[in-house]
Amino acid sequence: MTNYYVTYRTDSKEARDGYFKEVKENGIIEKSRAEEGCVRYAYFYPADSDTDLFLWEQWESRDAQKKHTQQPHFAVLGTLKEKYNVKAEIVIEDQIVEK
Repeated sequence: MTNYYVTYRTDSKEARDGYFKEVKENGIIEKSRAEEGCVRYAYFYPADSDTDLFLWEQWESRDAQKKHTQQPHFAVLGTLKEKYNVKAEIVIEDQIVEK
């Protein structure tokens, strides 16, 4: 299983909220969750930032996530990121330790 922690950085609260609104309106969340290999696809608002948006993606494998990046709805994300001047920072984690 692979986790992708994506922090979307915007210039303003309005840009962040506009971006996320259009993500929802385009059905990107539901379409991503319906993809084979998707375990989790969840957005969060960080408590300490009005301009960031956090996405936790969890996929059965890196290959499953790679297929996700080839879907039409993923291309829409790119268009929306450009429209709202969104920058993304991605952290990838393949190891989960349970104690």
